[in-house]
Amino acid sequence: PQPSDWRTQTVQAQTGDAHSMLELYRRALKLRRAHPALGDGRLSWLPAPAGALAFAREPGFVCVVNLCAAGVAPPTGPSELLIASAPLDADGRIPGDAAAWFAV
Repeated sequence: PQPSDWRTQTVQAQTGDAHSMLELYRRALKLRRAHPALGDGRLSWLPAPAGALAFAREPGFVCVVNLCAAGVAPPTGPSELLIASAPLDADGRIPGDAAAWFAV
């Protein structure tokens, strides 16, 4: 048997909860199948502030992973947020311990 405090981690508990890890993965897998840059292809590392990683895939995809506490800016230029593991800050920055995918 599983500990009782794990009951919120079941598929039954997370299905339909837009903020759950299960639904985040489902949205990411759906995007991965639909976006042309998320198949085979070259990856290019982008400049990123200390504590963050950023890379691009063609055509038109950027991923920013923020591993530090301070928020980091999204890609420069026009972009559309596709998915994020946490809501962006009020000023549009990617919060600490979060990742975001952008169409650029």
